[in-house]
Amino acid sequence: MGNFDGLGKEDKQKLNNPILKNQNEPEYVKLLKASSYAYSKAKRGENNIKWFLLILAIAYPICYLLIKNHTLELILYGCSFVLTILIEIFADSIKGNVAQGALFKEQFDTKIFNMRWKSTLEEPLPGDIGLFSNQYRGKEEIKDWYSQNLSASIEHNIAVAVLQFSNTSWDINLRKVYRRFLIYILMFYSIILSVFIVAMKIDALTIFLLLFSLLPFFTYFISLIREQYGAIEKRVSVSKHLYKIIKNKINIDSNELRDIQDEIYSIRKEGSKVPNFYSRWFRTKGITTTGDLIEEVNKIYSS
Repeated sequence: MGNFDGLGKEDKQKLNNPILKNQNEPEYVKLLKASSYAYSKAKRGENNIKWFLLILAIAYPICYLLIKNHTLELILYGCSFVLTILIEIFADSIKGNVAQGALFKEQFDTKIFNMRWKSTLEEPLPGDIGLFSNQYRGKEEIKDWYSQNLSASIEHNIAVAVLQFSNTSWDINLRKVYRRFLIYILMFYSIILSVFIVAMKIDALTIFLLLFSLLPFFTYFISLIREQYGAIEKRVSVSKHLYKIIKNKINIDSNELRDIQDEIYSIRKEGSKVPNFYSRWFRTKGITTTGDLIEEVNKIYSS
């Protein structure tokens, strides 16, 4: 984030765009808390699946290559079968929480941006907002969701475009790093497994049974990586369009901003969220990137 410590009180006030004056009000923070909790519920379900698959990915090689116990193999098969059933049972619940989180975030944005609500979309019920926000247990205070350093000289529609761009660009960078992390996990595991198979001179039948047993693990993680590629591609398309508008000072009307917001809402409803622990780890870098963006925009529109 740009360093504004040397600015006087009057200069700092010039940096506060009116579009951001209400974002820390209790009713707006309540929407962010509700959204965060809904997303966290979905992520917990996804994380449980990941951890279960990782445990099986370790247990199967140990069973086949070291213990060589047929009874244990059958138990692991049973675990894989149960996991497959549970994934199908809870898939709709995970998607529902993601959709709920996206809806809360959509209402926050439309209120902040003073944007009309999409007529075909049902607004979240006050009771749902209260129910989800009251269960939020985040350790950090939710404050200044959007950077307060956006210059007041930037007119409303451009300010909305800038904040929409900050949404997409931050998420793109986060997902790129997370996708790389998933690829490294898969590569590291595959290399270690191959080394064990070669070093222990495992016969072909055992290798086949082992790899067949590990198929759910490889399928799930490859799907996660592919989903990150798809999610990044969609966000890049929106981000490039917004950056072109901002960089070239192109006039944009409220209808086009609404269309862009529809795309952002649609993207937010997608599954395959980045785990909270990884988002927190990445946050410092992400905030720095957003701060640099706001500083660049302020310079563009001050000239």
